[in-house]
Amino acid sequence: MGGDVTQLVNAKTEAEADAAAAQFNGQLGMGAGAYPGVMFPGIGVPWDQKGSVGVASGVWQPVMMRRVAVIDELRGLCVLAMVGYHWLFVLGSQFGYAWGTSLYEFLGPAQPLGAGMFILIAGISTRFSRDVRKRGFILTVISLAITGVTVLLLPYLGIGDMRIWFGIIHLLAVSTLLFSVFKRAFDRVPSLLGLVFFLFLFFVTAPVGQGYLGMFGFHIDMPEILYQTNALAFLGFNTPEFQAFDHYPLLPWCFIFLFGSFMGKMIRSPGPKRWGGGRRTGMDDEGLPEFCYIQHSRFFGFLGRHALPVYLLHIPAFYGLVYVVRAVVSMGS
Repeated sequence: MGGDVTQLVNAKTEAEADAAAAQFNGQLGMGAGAYPGVMFPGIGVPWDQKGSVGVASGVWQPVMMRRVAVIDELRGLCVLAMVGYHWLFVLGSQFGYAWGTSLYEFLGPAQPLGAGMFILIAGISTRFSRDVRKRGFILTVISLAITGVTVLLLPYLGIGDMRIWFGIIHLLAVSTLLFSVFKRAFDRVPSLLGLVFFLFLFFVTAPVGQGYLGMFGFHIDMPEILYQTNALAFLGFNTPEFQAFDHYPLLPWCFIFLFGSFMGKMIRSPGPKRWGGGRRTGMDDEGLPEFCYIQHSRFFGFLGRHALPVYLLHIPAFYGLVYVVRAVVSMGS
């Protein structure tokens, strides 16, 4: 079932809307008044609208989606943890504070959990993006700039151990573009099947850095030649000497991103059973409990909505802050 709703959405008058609705109904093979309405993603309307075309009235009735506040807040929590973790590294490696290095190493085992949550939320958010492909290209440009600054500029400034060849922004850029290419195919896959499939692939590919694939005692050794060069580090194959400040290869992390995209699909199109009270007037409860749409923390919500600029600015801002504090202390002494 389908039809071109462009004329209906762009109708300027009631007469134009009636004519466009009649044409739309004809494309569907429905007679006037035979079908109460058709649900479909909006064409030519804002990204966060769905709606129905009333056959009797010929009027587009938008159903607005509420922002999922809990996603912003969880993303903000991940951003705060990331900022603190990176600052500990800078304090220890660049400014010589031993306690910074100690805390950085102590928190190291928990760091993949926070990063994994951030990547998962990014995958969920693809289902709420206005233009996934455009966002992927923007992230690609930003990631290339990050590599240029950390690989070329920072060593020139005497900061040589913060090189980022394929960090978390690079991962999100490539994963977003991959999702945009295969989105139509993913849309045809049942949500539960997609969740199970990509979670399975994540665990199977998780030990790729150790030279094998598998889980639960079963493994397949990867060819040693893959680990004799760093040209494939973006995939997860690199030499033992490879070093990077922020490294998240496609294997296994892209599968967490795609797992999140199917979670987002379930949130936006949860089927007949909903956590919320169903579709309300002018709103779409979607697939989460009511408290998920209520703001609980302005601070974490703000960080979550501005995660990208915070990520880009937190290291230079911290360097500037430390230098200013040092200058003030030295002047006072």
